[in-house]
Amino acid sequence: MTTEEYIEHEALQKRNAAAAIRAASKIAIACHVNPDGDALGSMLGLGLAIEAGFPDKQVTFFAQDGVPFVYKFLPGSDRVITESAPIDIDLSIVVDSGDIVRVGQNILPIISSAPVVLDIDHHVGEGAFGAVRLLDNRAAATAEIVFDLLCELQLPIDRDIATCLFTGVITDTGSFRFMNVTPRTLRVAASLIEFGASPALIAEQVFDNRPFNATALMGRTLATLTSVADGRVTYATVSREAFEESGTTDHDTEGFISPIRAVRGTEVAMLFREFVPGRVRISLRSAEWIDVSKIASCFGGGGHRMASGCSFDGTLDDAVAAVTAAVVKALPEKAQD
Repeated sequence: MTTEEYIEHEALQKRNAAAAIRAASKIAIACHVNPDGDALGSMLGLGLAIEAGFPDKQVTFFAQDGVPFVYKFLPGSDRVITESAPIDIDLSIVVDSGDIVRVGQNILPIISSAPVVLDIDHHVGEGAFGAVRLLDNRAAATAEIVFDLLCELQLPIDRDIATCLFTGVITDTGSFRFMNVTPRTLRVAASLIEFGASPALIAEQVFDNRPFNATALMGRTLATLTSVADGRVTYATVSREAFEESGTTDHDTEGFISPIRAVRGTEVAMLFREFVPGRVRISLRSAEWIDVSKIASCFGGGGHRMASGCSFDGTLDDAVAAVTAAVVKALPEKAQD
């Protein structure tokens, strides 16, 4: 596809997505399980903008695992629900999910009940779904795509909406440190600041706002740091015992994978959390040349090329052994410079 063809394709997708939103009156918006800043920021920013621009439309927000503490500052976060009886909707929008099943078993029947499903994501893969799709793998964050959609809809962007979307951008780019940052990313970020987003406030809430017991848990987690495959794979674990003794939950591990990823020479970083007995949740982060979404999909998960997640039924030791073996097997023979 030429550049001109890609631009036209993207424009058509935006027009179709905008038309679907204009035609709907009752809208459900959902994000993936274990939501991050981009998932929640994109969902809330889009929903708040739709409500502000179309007062006659009803929007309901869904996140099966709820909102982690560090993201409760986001406007509208108190409206997110984790499950619901069947509701009457005519449009479902799923953001940042890679595959529709990643919204979770509690939410999937609700989302699937809509006559029209809109998939908005910066991950373009085999899991794409929905009658209407707005996908762009050039975007650093789904929030970038949502911003463009709001412009297509000519919806006003206030401080609350800008705060949500900027949170999506800053978290999925690692504060603009990752390889996915483009000139477009920075232009979107600048526009959101002009609309009222405060980078300093958002960064403080997301990166410098961890409770004492969660900070202590991070120290305990980093004490389990392990390196294999000549330092190319690094991981840490959080046992059920560690959660119970520290009085924390899986939500408190938000951001724990960053220092694991930062270990020199690491090409794949993993964080294993035994959040309930016999059930382990795994987060994976990778260098640009390794697609961890393929590994996550082998264990029923998914996500994006450089950031994915999955769950494992079994003991923590079994999860570490199985997933680490799959990662090591997937490593290229020689890492790129």
